[in-house]
Amino acid sequence: MSRSSVRSRRLNPQEAIDRLLNRNVPAGWRIELRSAWPLFFIPLLIFMQLLGPSPIWVALLISLVGLYAVSFGWVRNQVQKFHFERRREGTMLVVGDALQERFVVHNESPLPLHWLEFADSSRLPGYNPRQVVSCGSGSSYQWRAEAQCTQRGVFRLGPHTLRTGDPFGLFGLEFADTRSESLLVYPRVAHIPELDLPRGSYSGQDRRRRAYSGSERAQAVRAYQPGDSLRHVHWPISARQGELIVTDIETEPSGDLWIVLDVNRLVQSGQGDESTLETSIVLAASVSAEFLGGGERRAVGLLAAPEAEISSLGLDWHGAASEEQRQENSTVGSLEAVWAGNGEMSRRVPPRSTLVDVPPQPGKGQVWRILAALAPVQAGDLSLDDLLRRGRGIFNAGQTVLAITSDIGDGVQNWTAELLHLRRAGVPASVIAVTPASLDSGIPPETGETNAEEQPLESTAVMPSLERQIEAAHETPQDLSEVAQANLVDILARYEIPLRFIQAGARLTPALTYRRTRTILRTTPSGGVVVHEVEEEVG
Repeated sequence: MSRSSVRSRRLNPQEAIDRLLNRNVPAGWRIELRSAWPLFFIPLLIFMQLLGPSPIWVALLISLVGLYAVSFGWVRNQVQKFHFERRREGTMLVVGDALQERFVVHNESPLPLHWLEFADSSRLPGYNPRQVVSCGSGSSYQWRAEAQCTQRGVFRLGPHTLRTGDPFGLFGLEFADTRSESLLVYPRVAHIPELDLPRGSYSGQDRRRRAYSGSERAQAVRAYQPGDSLRHVHWPISARQGELIVTDIETEPSGDLWIVLDVNRLVQSGQGDESTLETSIVLAASVSAEFLGGGERRAVGLLAAPEAEISSLGLDWHGAASEEQRQENSTVGSLEAVWAGNGEMSRRVPPRSTLVDVPPQPGKGQVWRILAALAPVQAGDLSLDDLLRRGRGIFNAGQTVLAITSDIGDGVQNWTAELLHLRRAGVPASVIAVTPASLDSGIPPETGETNAEEQPLESTAVMPSLERQIEAAHETPQDLSEVAQANLVDILARYEIPLRFIQAGARLTPALTYRRTRTILRTTPSGGVVVHEVEEEVG
């Protein structure tokens, strides 16, 4: 920086006036000169008095200087004399719930606040609590703001700025509160069509097993399959039968369920609630709530590879974490740890993706951990087959994998091969395929079920692949979707992998509902306030 630029900066009159006005003003507060043009009359009045002395010039000069002095004294008296509070009502918010905040202004100054502007910088979509209020001397004023939570995610409430001024509009006072609070909006949880999943079996067939009562585990033999260890080959039986036979030492089924969520951006379609991504996330949340809080009470985990993005946490409006905020911060703090990935695995995912790994645990507390992990999920770059391949070191024999995907096209063969590899390792799998909302595909939107599910999975009444490809050249997108679904049913039925289709945007009944009482304030023409309490069901 040259000397001339330094000198010009030091001689900047605007900065000089700003420093003069804010001398000894506490941090965060700022007094600004809003109307400077009347000050140019001061040298003119002095010149007129010197040129032709007159009481008129003296009176005008004293009035102008006195007006600025009174205005400056007014705003200077307001510094640290009014206090502002904002409180968020409620802790757990699900998509569709209403966010409510309460704002209170306390004026301890002997001078009234003729106007006070509250400007907020919150990042919650559709939420703008900006307000202009007034408050008498030694009194308080409060109001409430409400917004519908239409999107899941981690959002920021705050920071905010308070602005006021003198009655003449010559000076302004501004207080900037840089503190913010993190708001976690959980995804919606709905009742889903009944899912009959394998429970720690060694095939994709839907069967249950009782817990072993003895200390010895059952042993069986089966034909050798690619991927089996040679240590398990039963050589005497292999010699008698003339083929490789391996010992199948069964482990007691644990019943743990892994939800593998495919959020690959290349297979997603639709916008908003009608998108396949949002429907997949709702299904993942609903399945976890169903199996963690239902009659089976299984341990459920989550594996996904979304885009790496999460908002930072903040304190409450008094500089320290409140009890409610500490609870939510711990939830989102654990979410940051989950999103960090595990060792080598997190370093092998694409640069724009982060591995979300929530180990299976039982109990209703796990529902909120999974919902917190799903809240900030955005589409990533990792395909389902790559995600399953990276999950080989996570899944254990006896657990079950439920894959939720929108990939019913070219990638079916790839991720089906990975499911078969997991089944050979003792990890059976099921699939929920989410179809685009723009295509009918025989899915009743009221239930989200498919006509294909009503058919036995062993059915082979599907067109041959070659004929399907020939007809596909003359088919509409809807026909192509039906062909892709038929092809998927054919492939998974061949390997006895359970499958269910659910259409994106299907109307599903909310599962998390509760009744709350909301207070409504209505003003009367005479200036009074009437309080109404409304009881409503929220889901």
